[in-house]
Amino acid sequence: MTVPLQPADSRFAVERATREDQALLFRMLQFYYFEATQWSGEDLLVDGLFECDPAGVASYCEPDGVDAAWLLKVDGQAAGFVLVELIPFEGGQIRELADLFVMPKYRRLGLAEAATRKIVPGHEGPWLLSVFRKDERALRYWQGAFARLPFRSVQPGPHHELFHQFIINGDVPG
Repeated sequence: MTVPLQPADSRFAVERATREDQALLFRMLQFYYFEATQWSGEDLLVDGLFECDPAGVASYCEPDGVDAAWLLKVDGQAAGFVLVELIPFEGGQIRELADLFVMPKYRRLGLAEAATRKIVPGHEGPWLLSVFRKDERALRYWQGAFARLPFRSVQPGPHHELFHQFIINGDVPG
């Protein structure tokens, strides 16, 4: 399914990843993990790849799956992805904007914000957003984006050693 993101910029699209997109998503995840080594501390495996379970990638591409991957495109070209997961949290479940990655070439065009505007409002209830504590650039991005995005509320989440956590559009489920 392709959904135009913003009428002002028809160059942007978000597509729910399908089974045919598994290889593309796997490869883009490798770029994401490479960039994240700056704050995650992950190392390459002996095969030269970052740890990324192909079965896990496949689960994001199931049409009726609980978790989902969305491919971000600019002028039809793969430009990034968003992973959405339903996770256990504080005795309940919460939808998490688990990972959002935009290829460097396509940054600062508004693609991440446009994708967030389409994905988050499509689901009722609260969302969790976690940002690596060491990823200062992402934290600055989200702090600015919170003021621009149409969220009902943004609250600090519980303290986590590795992440800044935020609860979007509601109270922590319990």
